[in-house]
Amino acid sequence: MLRARSPTTGINEIEFSYRNYNLRMVDVGGQRTEQRKWIHCFDNVNGILFIAELSGYNQVLDDGSHKMVND
Repeated sequence: MLRARSPTTGINEIEFSYRNYNLRMVDVGGQRTEQRKWIHCFDNVNGILFIAELSGYNQVLDDGSHKMVND
C-alpha cells in the first residue's frame, strides 16, 4: 500500500465506462478558494459521491469557527 497526498488544484475530470454506464468523475479542490467553482460541476448530474478524509473529522476550520465535519 502506498500513502501519498497530492493537493488538487482546479477541477480535474476523468470520463470512463463501467458496466454499460458512461461515468464522469470530477475531482474538485477542497480549499476554500476552490469551493466557489463547484457549482459549475453540477449540470446534468444524476448522482454525487462525496469522499472526505477521516482524519478531518475532529479538525477545526481555518477561521476556528466550526469543525470540518459536524457531529
